[in-house]
Amino acid sequence: MPKNVIVIMFDSLQYNYLGCYGNEWIKTPNMDRLAREGVLFENCYTEGLPTVPCRRAMHTGRYTLQKAGWVALSEEDTTIADLCWGRPIQTGLVFDCPNYRLPKFGYTRGFDKVWYTRGQEADNFYEYDPLINLSIDDYVEEACAKAYAEKMGEAALAGNLTELGIFLRQRQYWRSKEDHFVARTVDAAIDYLGGVDRNKSFFLWVDSFDPHEPWYPPSVTEGRPCPYDPDYKGKPQPYPCEGPVDGVFTEEQLHHIRMLYAETITLCDEYLGKLMDTVKAMGLEENTLFMMVSDHGEHLGNGEHGHGIMTKVRPWPYEELAHTPMLLRAPGIKAGQRIKSFVQSCDVAPTVCDWLGIGIHPDMQGKSLLPLVRGEVDKVRDFAIAGYHSYSWGMFTDDWSYIHWLQPENRDSDKMAAEFYSESIDSSHITATGGKGYMEEWRKGFGADDSEKPAGTVLSSLDGADQWTCSPNSVAEVPETDELYDRRKDPFQLKNVLDKHPEVGKEMLLRLKEFMGELMTS
Repeated sequence: MPKNVIVIMFDSLQYNYLGCYGNEWIKTPNMDRLAREGVLFENCYTEGLPTVPCRRAMHTGRYTLQKAGWVALSEEDTTIADLCWGRPIQTGLVFDCPNYRLPKFGYTRGFDKVWYTRGQEADNFYEYDPLINLSIDDYVEEACAKAYAEKMGEAALAGNLTELGIFLRQRQYWRSKEDHFVARTVDAAIDYLGGVDRNKSFFLWVDSFDPHEPWYPPSVTEGRPCPYDPDYKGKPQPYPCEGPVDGVFTEEQLHHIRMLYAETITLCDEYLGKLMDTVKAMGLEENTLFMMVSDHGEHLGNGEHGHGIMTKVRPWPYEELAHTPMLLRAPGIKAGQRIKSFVQSCDVAPTVCDWLGIGIHPDMQGKSLLPLVRGEVDKVRDFAIAGYHSYSWGMFTDDWSYIHWLQPENRDSDKMAAEFYSESIDSSHITATGGKGYMEEWRKGFGADDSEKPAGTVLSSLDGADQWTCSPNSVAEVPETDELYDRRKDPFQLKNVLDKHPEVGKEMLLRLKEFMGELMTS
């Protein structure tokens, strides 16, 4: 019987918002069911952050942190889809993550069939549509906007409002829950399954950008109270201003934003269940490896929720961002396992290739997790790493976590907002024919007028390998000294204890540098 693989990726899915990872109030019955029927990895960490580097690691099985940030797939990269080519394996990519489709990035390479659900974030498919039925003012608290503009500048606020407006232009066409991105993407995946040749193997990658912001779950669409915060009286703010939260949001508002995020996760869970039910109804469970992964978590405010920031606007690999869920189910694998071994995003490709029986490419640095889930080995590594290329390296062990902040000289990083879409993504083919409407305005908003930037602001670089995020309000700001945390007593890294345990910090930094050195030469 041919073996199959389905990998479903949920972008920005924070592990501790899942019931199976210990959350006691959120509703994620299908993720919990997948954990009961399969294997839950308690210590899964992405390595290169954020969106694009992580996906590169998952598809190639190679660490990216030491090599590059937000860059195109190279000719030298060997992906799972590349390895399936020329074999009796059908390959499909169904996605709405806009970064997969960035111009000349190549992440759809090698797949036999590709389906893209348009409209998320940078894919401004609706930019010229008139905004008729909805108003931006209904989704922004005036006091928050004013405080944000005073802190970050009018241009930064304008950028946030522009993104919200683009989203609302398409949102006004939605009529039911089935119009949400995750719903349309999962439905397309189900259509793909209905068309596969059951006599051949298939490899299907389903990539949902939800629960990435905007956090616009069904309660907001339908104008009813959020089920996780029904008494909230303010505006929903599904696209909260990116950056520092102190003085911008009240605690009540921050809580409500987190509850909208939670409701979006519950929506993702519902459609995960629909996909799982389809796989079962088609009789595919008996020969299909099913994996659920995420690229990273999310910064959602202060304290353990986000170390003072909203969304990924600093190259900080703290726990809320680097620790991710990973669930796996396959026939012949003992159900209900909870595995403590550290696993990483680069383990996805070798695991998929191992299951399909096509061999693990010698370039892959990740590990197949099949020996681990079969009980043949106790662990695949002693620690995990995570960070942002050229900005931060982090190491996580059973007892400690250590963050080493890279402080290169001459960090000229004034290019991010001004040149992101014209250089990093290489949209010269578009600008040569007259520019790109919304993106041109976006660039002007963040890069054309230096007087709009708050004093001391240094935007992160987006040119080539230094580029690390797609958020226009990101700042290349890292702490001046390294940090050590007691992972057992302080899992969310709120109390730096490097001064109390300098020898531990010294040892962690040495191990981290040795490992990164090995990666750089391999």
